[in-house]
Amino acid sequence: MSETPTTPPTGTRPPGPAAPPPKDNVWAKIAAQLISILVLIGTVVAVLQVWHSMENHPRTDDATVRANVIGTAPRVGGQIIKLNVQDNQAVKEGDVLFEIDPEDYKLALAKAKADVATLDQQIEVAQAHDAELKFQVKVADAGVEGATAEVTQASNTLRRLEPLLPQGFTTADAVDKARTAVLLANSTLAGEEQLLNTAKTALSGLKALQAQREGAVAAVNLAELHLSYCKVTAPFSGRVLNLNISVGAHVSPGVPVFSLLDTSKWYVMAQFREGELRHARVGTAVDIYLMSDPGRHFQGKVQGVGWAVEPSGEIDLPHALPIVRRELNWVHVAQRFPVRIEVENPDADLFRMGESAVAIIK
Repeated sequence: MSETPTTPPTGTRPPGPAAPPPKDNVWAKIAAQLISILVLIGTVVAVLQVWHSMENHPRTDDATVRANVIGTAPRVGGQIIKLNVQDNQAVKEGDVLFEIDPEDYKLALAKAKADVATLDQQIEVAQAHDAELKFQVKVADAGVEGATAEVTQASNTLRRLEPLLPQGFTTADAVDKARTAVLLANSTLAGEEQLLNTAKTALSGLKALQAQREGAVAAVNLAELHLSYCKVTAPFSGRVLNLNISVGAHVSPGVPVFSLLDTSKWYVMAQFREGELRHARVGTAVDIYLMSDPGRHFQGKVQGVGWAVEPSGEIDLPHALPIVRRELNWVHVAQRFPVRIEVENPDADLFRMGESAVAIIK
């Protein structure tokens, strides 16, 4: 069956070729492609810049503000009779923080001074007889010397006579007299030696008193020192922390009553990954930002890098190694080490120990 060509309706034209798209649409597509390429290039450049910045200027938000803290402990014990500070109060170096009842220490000082006065009287009396004692020692020494000579002479006489007795050149009576002379000379020598020892002992008593006085004077100085310790002063300017005590409490030597924060020097302990430590050389400049006021910029420099951390991350004991815990227990991540950064321009009203910070190595 043959197909009959369709005749278009009367008054209509047959469709011609498709019209070309407008030039504006072409340029729009080209511009969109260029923009996409530029965005892609910009993204790559930005990623490279961020990578370069992170590689050469490491940063961490695992950082905390630190300062030195001491326990304020008295050096003597007693009852607190005056408390001059409150918790979180700012104090200056030399300010009296609290006072301990000084009465016991005043009595100890009075007794020590009385002991010195007693020794001074005894020394004065001994010094008055010093010349006489020295003369007695000199006389006794001469007496010992003379008695020694008499013993020597009597002994020599006896030794000469005893060999002559068997030969009849001397009599037994003469030998007996010589022996008696030796005994008398030895007795005299013993008496003179006793007198000499007595005189020397009396003379040495003055030296003993003088030595005792040195100890008594030291006891006075120690009592005065203990009395001065009844006023506990601030060793540096800072802030009182953790004050939980009142007047009337009894304190013991060496036991802290409260803590004192040293506000003269602040630093930041930042935990950097081990691969970034090569940038944290001593003296390297660091930018610091506090979480409490991120708009403020502070400057610092690296004081030192920790040389050891506790590998297990579990032992937390006084004077032990620093603990820097890993973020993931089931994935091996880079170990972090503490980097101590000194703050060069701290704000004493803004910095607080323990607050979070961001550290960027320049």
